[in-house]
Amino acid sequence: MQKSGYVFERLFVLVIAAVFMCPVVHMTAFAGDISTELEAPPIPPSEQYVYHNYSFMKDVMYEIEFQFPEITKIYDIGDAWEKTQGIADRDILAMKISDNVLVDEDEPEVLILALHHAREWVNHEIAIEFIRNITSAYGNNTRLSWLVDNREIWIVPMVNPDGLDYSLEFDSAWRKNRRLNYDNISYGVDLNRNYNGSENGDALGAWGGAGTSDDPTSDIYCGEYAFSEPETQAIRDLAYAHDFQVELDFHSSGDWVMWPWGYSANLTPDDDSLVAIGNRLAAINGYTAAQSFDMYATTGDSLDWLYGGPRVYPFLFETGSVFQPDRAVEVWAIIDENMPAIWEGIEIAGDRDLKAFDISHTPLLTRPYSASGFPIDAVVTAERGVDTGAVSVTYRVDGGPWSTLPTDRPGDNDTYEAVIPSQSAGSFVEYYIVAHDLSGVEKMSPLYAPYDIHSFTVTAVSGPPVADAGVDQESLLGETIYFDGLGSTDDVGVVNYTWTFVYDGVTQTLYGPTPEFTFMIDGVYDVALTVLDGEGSQDSDSMVVTVSSVPIPEFGAFAMAMSVVALAMFVSGSAIFRRRRRGV
Repeated sequence: MQKSGYVFERLFVLVIAAVFMCPVVHMTAFAGDISTELEAPPIPPSEQYVYHNYSFMKDVMYEIEFQFPEITKIYDIGDAWEKTQGIADRDILAMKISDNVLVDEDEPEVLILALHHAREWVNHEIAIEFIRNITSAYGNNTRLSWLVDNREIWIVPMVNPDGLDYSLEFDSAWRKNRRLNYDNISYGVDLNRNYNGSENGDALGAWGGAGTSDDPTSDIYCGEYAFSEPETQAIRDLAYAHDFQVELDFHSSGDWVMWPWGYSANLTPDDDSLVAIGNRLAAINGYTAAQSFDMYATTGDSLDWLYGGPRVYPFLFETGSVFQPDRAVEVWAIIDENMPAIWEGIEIAGDRDLKAFDISHTPLLTRPYSASGFPIDAVVTAERGVDTGAVSVTYRVDGGPWSTLPTDRPGDNDTYEAVIPSQSAGSFVEYYIVAHDLSGVEKMSPLYAPYDIHSFTVTAVSGPPVADAGVDQESLLGETIYFDGLGSTDDVGVVNYTWTFVYDGVTQTLYGPTPEFTFMIDGVYDVALTVLDGEGSQDSDSMVVTVSSVPIPEFGAFAMAMSVVALAMFVSGSAIFRRRRRGV
């Protein structure tokens, strides 16, 4: 009975997972003038949202990894407290998303955390939906595909899985993890008060300060010491194992986007950048942008520690107006409004200080044929300076393989130029420009190349050539045929004549306007002439050569005369030989 019940439960979870992974949300991506809308059917206003537990989240993550093994990899980065005690079996799971997911590439890294606090149910739903969204869009959406190819994204959807499952099943107001505290009566440490403070040397920012409690029954109990909990230890170790540029941390509620410091009104050394990014993210999801201290003072939180310790630029999202919205339409609205902000945060990781860096290029839809090729010019400027040896143009022709060209600077200015080799009229050329500044930040034009590209079609300066292979010819075996393509014409001149035909089972190729060939096998030969002009345009014509075999000729007068001469010479020679023998 237990076994059949388990099977039924697993089947139910898989069915629900399949439903969950279907696109059901309308999203708009903001990226300059690029927007992408994923439409979904409307949700009935009264429909209740079903929140998902740890087991469901785990199943969904592994299903996504199975579906997209090239770009996703799950890592078990630690145990939740109850697993360390043998009470339950919940891991702290992280998913890495990148194009070469098994390789630690030199790409900007981003960390996304959700559900430090057990009762803030909507936030792990945001994280899981983000994973589903970006993986299913890979190869189909320009911006999201580019983000996967150019970033290493790490997501921990559930920092506090023990607390979530307890909150879902027993106490919807539960906030902390499920540690049995030192008093052997109370449970739980506030994980977002258990980090090691601001780590900037300011005693006011140390663990256990403002916004915390040493009472184990308190909702903001900070633990017996910093990083006392296996959950925060897992995040600490992950953060120090990587070079995260930006972190996005999801909490509820209040519709805020916040940055350090949380323990003090003092500004961080990087306040200008943090404020600029925070304002940009808040402009996308419609939240209020503020320093974390503006809401209330905290110490031991992930925000201050990630900035002061591993030197990440962290941003905390307080989503929605309540911890647990009831209606599905409300939950999906919160998910919807935060997806573009997440994408923007990931993109910003490429240059978190937002320094000016620009590639100015005016593409043309058509280019006239040129024997010398097609110059590609761009003005490249960067606040930190341009790496002049790292500006290139990558191109391909008619969907072929990509090739990369270095650029030159024709003058003492910001203009860089590469020349795409000459291509024939009608060719479709795609290209993009890549530049780096002196700090190694990469910039492309178009922004999301090669998913978005510049292109042009090569047009003819004049009309195409007209091939003329001449008249059909007849010959006997052993006679030489002289081909004549001089009747071919073109406005700017034919530059190449190519003749082809099959002879004795092998394709023969001749070049030039008037080549010659001696046929030693009889038959009818179809001969094709292809002419090419200076613009790469071509035309073809054909003619027929008929070769007849001839039998060995009978003796005629000339042959008879030659035979008589030969006989006379033989008789004469024989007589002389006999006389010499008698003389001996």
